[in-house]
Amino acid sequence: MIFQLYESSPGLLAVGVVLSLATVAVLTIRIWGDFVGNAILSTFNGGVLSTGRAAPGPQWQWPNGQFADKFLNGAARSEEWRKYGPVYRVWAGPKPEIVLTTPEDLKVFHTDSDKHTKPLDGNFGWFFDKVLGRCVGLLSLDEWKNMRRVVDPSFTHGASVKRISVTESDARAFVENLHTISNEGAEIAKTKGRFTVPAMAAFMKFPFIFTAEVVYGNMTEAEKEELWAIAEKRQALLPFFFKGSFYRTSYLKWFDRPAYNQLQEFLDSWAEFNTRMARSRREQGLPLPIVTYWDEYLQGNITLEQVTHTLDEMLFANLDVTTHVLTWAITLVADHENVKKELREEIEAHKDNLQEYITNVNTHLHRCYYESLRLRPIAVFSIGESAPSVKNFRGIHVKPNTMVLVDTYAINVRNPFWGPNSEEYDPNRFRNLKSTDLRYNLFVFGFGYRKCLGQYLAGHMVKAILVHLFSQYDVKIIDGRKGKADYDIDKTTWVPVADVTVELTKLQ
Repeated sequence: MIFQLYESSPGLLAVGVVLSLATVAVLTIRIWGDFVGNAILSTFNGGVLSTGRAAPGPQWQWPNGQFADKFLNGAARSEEWRKYGPVYRVWAGPKPEIVLTTPEDLKVFHTDSDKHTKPLDGNFGWFFDKVLGRCVGLLSLDEWKNMRRVVDPSFTHGASVKRISVTESDARAFVENLHTISNEGAEIAKTKGRFTVPAMAAFMKFPFIFTAEVVYGNMTEAEKEELWAIAEKRQALLPFFFKGSFYRTSYLKWFDRPAYNQLQEFLDSWAEFNTRMARSRREQGLPLPIVTYWDEYLQGNITLEQVTHTLDEMLFANLDVTTHVLTWAITLVADHENVKKELREEIEAHKDNLQEYITNVNTHLHRCYYESLRLRPIAVFSIGESAPSVKNFRGIHVKPNTMVLVDTYAINVRNPFWGPNSEEYDPNRFRNLKSTDLRYNLFVFGFGYRKCLGQYLAGHMVKAILVHLFSQYDVKIIDGRKGKADYDIDKTTWVPVADVTVELTKLQ
């Protein structure tokens, strides 16, 4: 039939031949391009010295290497790349990155962590750099110390403890009003005392506004709505971080003008919002972080970009992160009846001192929180950092200033330290462990000198939600499971957020 068609239409045959040859040519160029590119980069920009053994790892692929894949398909790649051994190399565009998977190599790497640096573009490239390149999390050395001096005071352990009454009351109010965002509608949910919510959508906005009010103070509804609208603009930029190619360079301005205009619109609206909020809070005489940041900027101690990028890091970059942490903490407790029962009993025993209970790290509540962080790390591959000296990882001599990443799943789960049941959710595994035992065996807030700025605030916020949710409701996961111990993952975020439906039944 096909041959008869070609015989009757010679022109169609010619087109078919041309398309077939073009397809073969493209595939050939792609294969040879990957092969030649890998050979050139491995030889001249491989990140390792010839004095040691060669770094194994997946072959570089045009045009981005493994840059996007390690974030968007992290769990699968972590498992697949185990075949390369405990230390291997991946590629972020043309840049080599060394992956560590064992506590022993992490310890070697962090012997000089106070001198480590990070690339301002995080190895994402130009587009990312324009949004986050001057945030405190990517600054280094004296610049990082100066910015931490400015932002640390509101996020220390002491400051978070002082704020615990606000944290606890905000969490209580949020949980008491969950029925208003239920799938069934507020009235039906309130009347029946049983309703369902999609975990990600239901629990995303609370940590966002909660953190925003730490920075800006109490916000009006109009201010919250404006900030959320800017957050949506920012979320729309996220896909461009992972596109690579031209998006890694300033040539984007001419290659994709709409994307560039979208970027500029966000940057302008974000700078204008913070300028207005700082002036408003200063006029009211409020001693808030935003006023402190702005005063430091006006005095020339920090730059405007450092302010806006750091606030982006706190709020927008961490929007998916805090949602991830909170939804997994809820999901895993809800799906383990014995854990849930013990938690509810412990909450009841501390009902008269909830604030002190939330800040206590020697509780079943805290162990539930940490076990969810262990089992469901925020990103399977960390955003890396580099050392100023040669590092010898099992005979692989890594050059100074080469990006080094951590496979957090290898450290948190596959690590023999966690025993034969490492893939199971068991909060009691933390019962007799000391912080020194966990130093290189658990990746939750980073290693070494540069721990996460918001670790204390986030921990109190998540635990406060768990306390009020599980004391007010019987919580069950009714949709989103994949087998016995796995769950659907939301595909719209860069971190693996649980895509599950939660059923809440009011307790008597």
